[in-house]
Amino acid sequence: MSDITPDTDAPRTPWGLWATLGWVILAFILSVIAGLVVLLIWRPDAIMSGGADMLKDGPLISITTIASAVVQVGMLALAARLARWPAGEYLGLVRPATRPALIAIAILVVFLLGYDALTYLLGRDIVTPFQVDTYRTARDSGTLSLLWLTFVFVAPVAEEIMFRGFLFRGWVRSERSAIPGILIISALFAAIHVQYDWFGMLQVFFIGLLLAIARWRSGSTLLTIPMHMIANLWATIESMIKVEWLP
Repeated sequence: MSDITPDTDAPRTPWGLWATLGWVILAFILSVIAGLVVLLIWRPDAIMSGGADMLKDGPLISITTIASAVVQVGMLALAARLARWPAGEYLGLVRPATRPALIAIAILVVFLLGYDALTYLLGRDIVTPFQVDTYRTARDSGTLSLLWLTFVFVAPVAEEIMFRGFLFRGWVRSERSAIPGILIISALFAAIHVQYDWFGMLQVFFIGLLLAIARWRSGSTLLTIPMHMIANLWATIESMIKVEWLP
């Protein structure tokens, strides 16, 4: 069953198109500020090294991502409450039906296998430099457990609440708006993954499409969150294999 309109007993409709975008921008800006504050406190020297080096620093990415995620999710939950909705309902945190959920997860796994096969056949590296650098620096600093927590749990939860939760609720409100909304949300999702080249961002876009369609058909971000976790777990295991066993 599609979750493209709020329940009839909800006191208000969702935030509109521009208000939804405005809340997301505000949440993003505040989350970046939170990450910078943590960075200034924990590793002020990293700022002087420049953005390129920061994207290679696993421990740094972990701690700033966690701080940013807390602020981001909190702001979007507040926005949902200000719209006079229960935050969980607004963000799609409802249980999906079992059979469609299993089908969606199976499709995701097939896609991940297929894209890896295509990557290999094209002669490209399955594991990106970003993955190798962040894993290696986390391992060398003894913070691998924090990296796993960040990539496999924190990042998927925060990104799903923003993209398939808050943005989806505000932008996909009818059958007519579903396709353009899904495409735009998936494009924005890919655009924030600046750590990858165009081929990696294309993969992220397709994953975003799968997640958005699963959200549309199931009405649940409690489905897309574990799907996103599976994708990130897959990538992190590949990073581990590359760094630990395929030097």
